[in-house]
Amino acid sequence: MSRLPIQPGELLDRDTVVRFSFQGRSIEAFAGDTFGSALYASGRTLLSRSFKYHRPRGILCCRGHCANCMMTVDGTPNVRVCETPVRDGAVVEGQNVIGSLDRDLFSVVDKVGGPFTPVGFYYRTMIRPRRLWPLYERFLRNAAGLGKVPERDPHNRYDVEHREARVLVVGGGRAGREAAAEHAVAGPGVVLVDELPELGGLELPGVEVLAPARAIGVWEGGLVPVEHGNLLLRYRAQHLVVATGTIDQPLVFPGNDLVGVMLPGAVERLVERYAVKPGERAVVIAADDAADRARAALDQAGIEIVSTVRLTDGRTPAVAANGRKGQVRSVTVDGRTVDCDLVVMSGGRQPAYSLLAMAGAKVEYDAARGVLVPAAIPDGISATGSVTGAVGEQAVPAASYTAARSGKCFVCVCEDVTTKDVKRAVAEGFDSIELAKRYTTVTMGPCQGRYCHVQSIRLYAQETGADEAAVGATTARPPWTPVSMGLLAGRHLEPMKRSSLHHRHEESGASLIWAGAWKRPYAYGDVEQEVRAVHEDLGVIDVSTLGKLLVQGPDAAEFLERLYPNRFGDMKPGRIRYGVLTTDAGRIMDDGTVARLAEDSYYVTTTSTGADAVNGWFEWWNAIWGYDVEIANVTGALAAVNVAGPRAREALSALTDAPVSNDAISYLDAKELAVAGVTCLVLRIGFVGELGYELHCPSPAAEHLWDAIVSQGAVPFGLEPQRVLRLEKAHVIVGQDTDSESNLISAGMPWIAKLDKDDWVGKRATQLVQAAGVRECLVGFEMENGKLPAEGGQVVENGRPAGRVTSARRSAVLGKNIGLAWVRSEAAEEGTRIQIRVDGRPEPATVRHGAFYDPEGTRLRS
Repeated sequence: MSRLPIQPGELLDRDTVVRFSFQGRSIEAFAGDTFGSALYASGRTLLSRSFKYHRPRGILCCRGHCANCMMTVDGTPNVRVCETPVRDGAVVEGQNVIGSLDRDLFSVVDKVGGPFTPVGFYYRTMIRPRRLWPLYERFLRNAAGLGKVPERDPHNRYDVEHREARVLVVGGGRAGREAAAEHAVAGPGVVLVDELPELGGLELPGVEVLAPARAIGVWEGGLVPVEHGNLLLRYRAQHLVVATGTIDQPLVFPGNDLVGVMLPGAVERLVERYAVKPGERAVVIAADDAADRARAALDQAGIEIVSTVRLTDGRTPAVAANGRKGQVRSVTVDGRTVDCDLVVMSGGRQPAYSLLAMAGAKVEYDAARGVLVPAAIPDGISATGSVTGAVGEQAVPAASYTAARSGKCFVCVCEDVTTKDVKRAVAEGFDSIELAKRYTTVTMGPCQGRYCHVQSIRLYAQETGADEAAVGATTARPPWTPVSMGLLAGRHLEPMKRSSLHHRHEESGASLIWAGAWKRPYAYGDVEQEVRAVHEDLGVIDVSTLGKLLVQGPDAAEFLERLYPNRFGDMKPGRIRYGVLTTDAGRIMDDGTVARLAEDSYYVTTTSTGADAVNGWFEWWNAIWGYDVEIANVTGALAAVNVAGPRAREALSALTDAPVSNDAISYLDAKELAVAGVTCLVLRIGFVGELGYELHCPSPAAEHLWDAIVSQGAVPFGLEPQRVLRLEKAHVIVGQDTDSESNLISAGMPWIAKLDKDDWVGKRATQLVQAAGVRECLVGFEMENGKLPAEGGQVVENGRPAGRVTSARRSAVLGKNIGLAWVRSEAAEEGTRIQIRVDGRPEPATVRHGAFYDPEGTRLRS
């Protein structure tokens, strides 16, 4: 390999020298080079080792579409160096090797491991004994893969922008540019996207050109995310034009993965863009006019063409590339061998239809030309240029060109899938291409089927006796182009909600934690002291984060009756009930309280994280049912505090002129009172198990109300003390003690499900659960030896998992460690002894039903 004299269309700035490091060696390049072109010009052609067999690999496509040029650059793995511009001082390293690229110890797999590593070998050889699977898995995970993901990405900051386009054109070839110019005549809003960096300076009147940039996929509503450097542009396009052109296809023959075996486009780009001479003696094997295209580039570089094999005469020659140390050294065609160091192969050109398929276009096999073409393109999308199937005259290559010699014949170079692997998959019954794709991993590598899809279809057709159209194509899924996980994740921006009392918590020295999208006080200091204040004196907690909905209208009662499992139509105004929402499938969705304010007005509270979901749920069902009901989400407009403890009535009495005796405001009453001069809706409820009042008021008045309550001696308490207090009452927290599969029966709430009601959302599913019985139940437990299990810890039986802990805390007032856990139904009876794993050892616990503390509810009803 060597650098050529100045070429007419090269991208190099030879006046600017750039140096980077590779394996401790300084590599000199020119501005405009890529790392791959600079390495090739320096004589370094081996760039990577293959995924499974660790075979030497070099440039195949020179477009960044395959795995052959993936290296680690400045700590970032899987960088496609054939398209990544050089930068001064960069450090380039090989990856997926033990040792070095030239001496990879893992290459022994290619030499002796073939018979022991057939397709799917890990399913068969490592399944038994089961106890050793963790060891096998650890070894396979370390051995497989490509580059190593760093713990942190110190180099990149990723951002996301949301944009709109009247017309988005993907592809900057002649057809794409013409389409963009044509649409620009009708007005602004035309965007052209192309992956070639040289189009970055392209000027088209009325068109915004983004290059290099890549469309990742197509989603509903005209959503097309575009990678543009470290920026993810989420375009909403009124009209999408796909002009992605065609992709050179490789041929399948022994040795087709050797370093020096390239596609015609790779030769053209190395010569014309980067002035790199990729070889001295070339053999051209082509099923289309690629031989003529390549000849021009080869002649331009002064490379001798020692043989040309045209696959257009209907015959299937026996072809094999022969190598030494992974580099191609000769080619044998029908027994005749010629020496060479470069093989230009072309199995024709395949339309790059994937974006169209993602948008809903049908894909059909054109038997005459041996390509997949898009058809039945949906409205709002158009295709232009060769992506439509206008690939010209080309022969249909054979499924493989196998010579009478040993050697691996690769269908997929990204995943090291050979023709033998595909044949074995078919023989084992994986004759559906979708299933075989998953078994062999063909088309699942970095090229996403660009260089193996059509070839695999031909091979499946050959092995199954079906034609290619019957074999069909696999489903095209995004991302169409390789994209970093950092770009998809974007910059870490997390919206934060703060209650109107947030500054009071900061002033009081509270430690704040995330609770969904809210920042809430974890505690103000001593958790145990805050719990004791609620039990023995007076505490106050900010519960403004609860969802708050007003449901009003003539049909409000009937509406809630159909949404909730329990009854609300028979409630008297001024009363409260606990309610649990279930999905259509009977799964617990959210919970809260429902207060009837008037005959046609209800005040509904939800969990802190459930307000938006419940509001959407209410609105959706009302749109279906059509009740005369208005739903207002007043979560942000109202603040709420809970005053709890033996002195709660005394404190409230000092702040209002209204009577607050047990007769005046009894348990589960809802009344409107003026407290400290602020009009409040007072709900007498007891989530923390003590006499308590929940005061809901306008958010601007919250600080004044809070200060007034604190002035009565109330001790602020946070989420952690609240967790202890509610657990002492065995109150369930939806989303912590329940999951997406929990239902009312298994969660110990059958009393809520009024199955004699005409209907409610989830009734039928709940009836089926009740009839079938439950396999696991949510129960309380007390530890017998003072050990405290972790939340999420395992309930075990005979050393095997038999449940899980959802909540666990130390209760100072009880002098015990208590919790909630899911256990098998057979172990759910009161008094049953269970075992919970703590620090790797099973510890004894006893099942308890009902509240641990004040089980009769005497204190909260006092």
